[in-house]
Amino acid sequence: MASSTRDGVETVASKVVGQSRRESLEEFLSDRKIMAFITVVPATLMFALIVAAPIVWSVVASLHSINALSPAWEFVGLGNYVELIGETRFWESFGYNLVWAFSTSVLNTVLGTAVALLLNQNFRFKRILTPVMLFPYLVPSAFFGYIVMWITTQQWGLLNQLLIASGLITSENVVAWFTGDPWTAMATLVGVHNWKFSIFVAILVYAKLQGIPDDLYEAAIMSGATKYQQFRDITLPYIKNVLFITVLLRGLWNFNMFDLIWVATNGNPIDSLITLPVYAYKIGFQFQELGKSNAVATTLFVVLSVVGIIYFKTAKPSQEVRVE
Repeated sequence: MASSTRDGVETVASKVVGQSRRESLEEFLSDRKIMAFITVVPATLMFALIVAAPIVWSVVASLHSINALSPAWEFVGLGNYVELIGETRFWESFGYNLVWAFSTSVLNTVLGTAVALLLNQNFRFKRILTPVMLFPYLVPSAFFGYIVMWITTQQWGLLNQLLIASGLITSENVVAWFTGDPWTAMATLVGVHNWKFSIFVAILVYAKLQGIPDDLYEAAIMSGATKYQQFRDITLPYIKNVLFITVLLRGLWNFNMFDLIWVATNGNPIDSLITLPVYAYKIGFQFQELGKSNAVATTLFVVLSVVGIIYFKTAKPSQEVRVE
């Protein structure tokens, strides 16, 4: 009897101690400073390791002359930047980069919105067309680039063979899609890029279109509004906040794009299309000038930072985007 009583007392005591510990832990965690430290510090450290540290390393490396085959770093200050400013190839690459980023971002937005509007309609074969349109976006960019390279090969590529079969060109006059005129290469790559990435915009816009009440369109139809007026007065205001974000995201991603451009063109023999990321790669890994390569990368970072600041100051997407 005494033993069972003692066991009961110990059980009650252990419960009281356990409850007291839980209360102490809850009180400890309820402190705002403690909670902020626990939640913010790990994320900050992760950001510093993954994002900030490589940026700092790249900026420091851009101030040195570095040979990929030698561990020695020679401080040259702004020498790499001065050398880049004096190179015609750098300015050509910068020009190609601006044209590439602007054209692809605009076309991504326009075509993606058009696809979303199409998918938002009820029509025959919609269930078949939707996965077909999604397929290019789901394919990894590197693999997609190899497909493009195979399709656009000058002598035996599928695209030229189709044009020959249709009588639009002859076998003696095949099109050099990526190895000829720079602007032909640019137009081809822009088309390929939109084939793959416009669907990203389409997915976001389509999701937003699903939230527009049908009553608005019914009221507009009863008022005699045309399709254009319905789009202008109902659809566009609803999807405007999504378009603000997609333009920014696509612009940043496209300006920094390397994998699709490099794999599809392989730098091509006559350098008919070299954007800044490709230019940085060629300098660093083909000419072994890592310091100069990091100067190009740092220039990219500065340009994108300035554009981002201007975008947020002028477009004010924070006022347009809201959680509903």
